[in-house]
Amino acid sequence: MENYNIYDEIGRGTHSFVYKARRKQSIEYVAVKSTAKSRMDKILNEVPFLHKLDSPYVLKFFDWYESSNHIWLILEYCMGGDLLNLITQDKQLPEAVIKSFGRELVAGLQYLHANSILYCDLKPANILIDEFGSLKLADFGLARRIPGIKSAPTQPLALGSPHYMAPELFQQTAVHSFASDFWALGCVLFELRTGRQPFTHTNFAELARMIQNDAVELPIPGCEMSLEFCNLLKRLLSFFWLVHKHNASDEKLFSGMN
Repeated sequence: MENYNIYDEIGRGTHSFVYKARRKQSIEYVAVKSTAKSRMDKILNEVPFLHKLDSPYVLKFFDWYESSNHIWLILEYCMGGDLLNLITQDKQLPEAVIKSFGRELVAGLQYLHANSILYCDLKPANILIDEFGSLKLADFGLARRIPGIKSAPTQPLALGSPHYMAPELFQQTAVHSFASDFWALGCVLFELRTGRQPFTHTNFAELARMIQNDAVELPIPGCEMSLEFCNLLKRLLSFFWLVHKHNASDEKLFSGMN
């Protein structure tokens, strides 16, 4: 870490802190993510994915270091913060902006899926905004290779963030799929437009019951949505999607983003 000057904290998670930093002898700014060594299993899962990925829609990974108590990841610096902060500030985003964001998120997920990777934790806090207003998928701590194609992680991983988990992920035989990633996309697009998640409850068991049994009511009273955008959300947040495992490259499915 002696090659970097560390500046202000720009973000934090349950087990990590993120700082703005500059590479010495240069004007290159980066993000430095510090994670406790007790989370080594998550880091060992994340680094191989980040190291191999090369997409404008995925956060760039540069290097990593180990100290006595922490693991340090050197990552692309995104000055726009994350989508969660944007939602907190603006509450509801215009549909035109959401469609632009949606196209980038679809492109990012399609890139991962084409490379046999399931993201498994799509949510506003894991989506960063660069200086040009473009989105980057970050935090691959729960990502995994598609079973049967590449080796799976050796350590069991959490299934994701409950509010963005597809119905089948609450079952004992839970398995991530292309469909569960795109269900989470539907949750994110819904939240960008309405300012809230599709299903909310403080009790986990009740939240799980709602996601598995209740349909999302669309359109939302007091929140204007075009018919195309409303239909897109219905497709993404429906059991029909999960049962039929739509092809993620199906242009008709994402016509609401055109």
